[in-house]
Amino acid sequence: MMKTKVLFSSLLAVALLFTACDSDDDAPAKPEVSIHELGNGDDHGADNTAYVGGSLHMDIEIVAEGKIDYVQIIIHPEGDHHKSLSEHEEWEVDTVFQGQGITGLKNLDFHKDLEISDEAEAGDYHFDVIVVDMEGNSASDEAELELLEPVTITN
Repeated sequence: MMKTKVLFSSLLAVALLFTACDSDDDAPAKPEVSIHELGNGDDHGADNTAYVGGSLHMDIEIVAEGKIDYVQIIIHPEGDHHKSLSEHEEWEVDTVFQGQGITGLKNLDFHKDLEISDEAEAGDYHFDVIVVDMEGNSASDEAELELLEPVTITN
């Protein structure tokens, strides 16, 4: 009788151990995103400034154990210095990068240059990058961005 109780207790302990170990340990970790450079596209700047009518250079490191599904870039104005919508529509970006060279990768040095409209107003902007993996996990990083008036050279 005592051997039966010991055997039963041992089996129960082993069963509980296997049940406790069978959790979401196999689920991939959420992606990791880090903005390395954000700035003027002409010189691959990294000082978080760019020029109206120029380009914005982005260099973002992404690690996604669950494989990247897409990368979303959102830029919107900060503060109340921007033009009212009745005068001009504010310059904003909300774009998704997906497909060859992005989708299905575990590691990516996301290096893009984005055109800044001539209609954009100089001032402070908020930059967000969001990465979603094929498991539905997401991660993001953000930075402040300043758009400057274009430099004009006169002789």
